[in-house]
Amino acid sequence: MAEKELPVYQIQDFNAQWQQEHYFYLKPFSQHLQEHAFIQKPHKHDFYILFFVTHGSGSHTIDFKTYPVEPNTVFFLTPGQVHSWQLSSDTDGFILFFTPSFYLIDFPNHKLNSFPFFNSLLQNPFLYLTNAQLQQLESILLEMQEELIRQELYTEAIIRDYLDILLMRLARLYHSEGGPKTAGTGAVSQLEALQKLIEEQYKNHKPVKFYADQLHLTTKQLNETSKRRFGRTTAQLIQDRVLLEAKRLLVHSTLTIAQVASELGYFDNAYFFRFFKKHAGLTPEQFRKANL
Repeated sequence: MAEKELPVYQIQDFNAQWQQEHYFYLKPFSQHLQEHAFIQKPHKHDFYILFFVTHGSGSHTIDFKTYPVEPNTVFFLTPGQVHSWQLSSDTDGFILFFTPSFYLIDFPNHKLNSFPFFNSLLQNPFLYLTNAQLQQLESILLEMQEELIRQELYTEAIIRDYLDILLMRLARLYHSEGGPKTAGTGAVSQLEALQKLIEEQYKNHKPVKFYADQLHLTTKQLNETSKRRFGRTTAQLIQDRVLLEAKRLLVHSTLTIAQVASELGYFDNAYFFRFFKKHAGLTPEQFRKANL
């Protein structure tokens, strides 16, 4: 059984700029590791992360999936995701943190989950870049870094503008490099609402009909939209979210398996056991032992 609760780091733990309710942090990655050695083990954050790799190698594990770390890669993490890394000593690049409130103060009508790499229903939290693409993005990061050093008039607003440009440039590259197919405006709005609903209700509501009713669609319409955008039915998206949280609780909490089942809305332990084994390929106990 897990020995202690998974640490959840707040952006204040990293001496981020602007000590208010909205925070921003940007540093060369090698410097970041030197100053914050405690982040090596699995942990969560309550903010968004962009990790640009320019040098080095290793692996980056995000919610039980492991990805190679290599130059010209950028990783995207959303609040609540569990991650850890094993990196070579020469790994470098840039790491950028920001809270939703930092970004939204100047862009209140934007939705961060409309950026494809911040959509929790997608399964691709990284992007490979060409040298030219990385250099273009690195120029924006260096401008942001220079603003942080200067701390002159309008610095915070300029940083936010650069951040918005950076996110839009990344979204353009994400789509062009084989990311999820673009949907129409109405479908995008529905899928953003579906993402929010699943995040809020997956513990209490498993049937697709609940989500379809909330979005004023038939189950067939919702499933067709989900499959076009994500390549998975709505039921599979709900199951994915339940399974992910089950894995997190089994490995990173001290809850018993019965308590995990109850936390996820399963009051029949045998049903939870069958669900988990079917989708994870292991029993809850086997999965816990294998990941401790």
